[in-house]
This record gives sequence, C-alpha cells and structure tokens, in this order.
Amino acid sequence: MDKKLLFIDCDPGIDDAAALLLAAAAPEAEIIGVSAVAGNVPLEHTLPNALALTAFTHLDAVPVYAGATRPLIGEVLTAAYVHGMDGLRGHTLPPHTRTACPEPAWTALHRAAAAYPGRVTLVAVGPLTSVATAFSLHPDLPGLLKQVVIMGGAAAVPGNASPAAEFNFLADPEAAEAVLRSGARLALCPLDATEKAYLTPEELETMAVLGSPQARFFAQVMGETVPWCRDNYGIHGATLHDPAALLYALHPELFTGKACWAGVETEAQLTRGKLFTDAFSDAKKDPNCTLLYDVDRPAFARTILDLMACY
Repeated sequence: MDKKLLFIDCDPGIDDAAALLLAAAAPEAEIIGVSAVAGNVPLEHTLPNALALTAFTHLDAVPVYAGATRPLIGEVLTAAYVHGMDGLRGHTLPPHTRTACPEPAWTALHRAAAAYPGRVTLVAVGPLTSVATAFSLHPDLPGLLKQVVIMGGAAAVPGNASPAAEFNFLADPEAAEAVLRSGARLALCPLDATEKAYLTPEELETMAVLGSPQARFFAQVMGETVPWCRDNYGIHGATLHDPAALLYALHPELFTGKACWAGVETEAQLTRGKLFTDAFSDAKKDPNCTLLYDVDRPAFARTILDLMACY
C-alpha cells in the first residue's frame, strides 16, 4: 500500500513538536516537507525549532522551509504564555547541522503538490498565513491537494485566545477565511474535537517509561501543560490539539465529524477570528468542509502510545 504523503505546516510550539514526533514515527506516513510559520512564537524561533525537531526525529532528509513572518492583516499574536519564549518551554534538543531550504514555503508546497497530484495531504497546525499565500499565488493548488487538515477554530465551545476564537484563527482570521473559501477539500479539527483528545498523566507516565529520548521529551513537555488544562478546560490530562489533526490525517476512523459550511469572522471586534458553522444549525449552506467534533479518546491514546513505542 502506498504511504500517505504529508506536508506539515506548523509553528512549533510544544503540541506542534508532539505532532512532528508522531508523524515521523508513523510507518504509514511519508513526510515530504515541513514548513514553519510565525504563530505560537515568532518565526525566528519556530523555524529553528522545526529544524531541530526534524533532526531529533530522524527526518534529516525532509526539507524544511520558512513561511510567513506575520499575519496578512493586523497585529502579531503569540502564545508564549503557554509555549515559552522559545516555543519549547525552555527545553533544548540535541545539536544538529540542518539548515532551512531557500525556497519559500508557499512555492515548496505548490511544487510538492504538483509532483504528486491528488496524493498530498497538507496538515496545517499553525496560523494559515502561508497556506492562504500559497493558494493566492497558485490558484491551481487547492485542486492539486488530496486534502487539507486544519487545526483551528472553536465551533460550539469557547475560544482559547478570546471568548470567541481559537488561537490559530485569531492569529490570522483573513488567512483562515481565505482558505475556507479556496475550494480545497478541507477537514477542520477545532477545539470541539481537540479538547477531547488528551492524554492523562498516567498515560504520559506510560509513555515516559518507553525509554527513548523522543518519548521522554513528548511526555515531559506535554506533562507540563496538565495544570493549565485542568485550570482552563477542567480536563485531567494534556490536550493534544495539533497531534489530533495529524492523527486525523492518518486515522480518520478515530474521529466523528460532519460535512457542513464554515466561515471565519474578520470584521467584528468582539468575535474576530470566530469560526461560524451551520453544523449545529437549522439554517444550511452548501458544505465546504468536514467539521470534526468528537474523538474516540481511548483509541486515540492507544494509537499515540503505539506510535511513540516505534522509537
């Protein structure tokens, strides 16, 4: 069976790091490109983090590209209060000699999709600035991609960056709205699903004793978020927002979703970045995405532990 070809656009970020660890371990996946975008922290940190993480996960042959440094419109938003000033909460990874490719992320994504038409899944787990730029510069790109899996939005739950909005969508609402209007085959993995996609402290301890440096790193950095998740989500564990999107790209059977229309608020001050959808409404429009809203959490946890045992 052919492997699933993945191009990962991310803003590492501790949960981005966890997603890359899982992607690298997955025997059914072939990572053909990684791009870094400004988001959780500025690009001056997300790009070095992406390079270090691909080295740490033995993806030395996978090219890494630099993406957007700021949103299409408006002020820069970061989440250093969660991820630390460097994006990895001060944790250091082993030294490496990797350097970023000179080609910009949007050009590299188009070239990869054109080389494998209908086969590449784009997993976008940061602000969608680079993706929207790629779609604008290359209008044929949405049709070349097999699917775009997006971690972003909050449909029927509160936001985590404002009362209305999830971080990735609030960081660049115009980009998110442009991607939703692109005609690409989209799967949205919002907080509705990712807040149910967590590992308990006991499961993180099980991961740590697997013994590999990668498993220990995953367990440690995600374990540090358990108090945050308890206080903000009322969850006994660490929510795995970006890994949930990655796992959907590999194992969609773990998730429940529905075809629906979705859009992003770009004008209103109080609800800027809000994901609106008719998934839970009687008023319907033509669907433009699949909205994920539930996950088989025990199977999700088992899958993650199995993947991390591959190291």
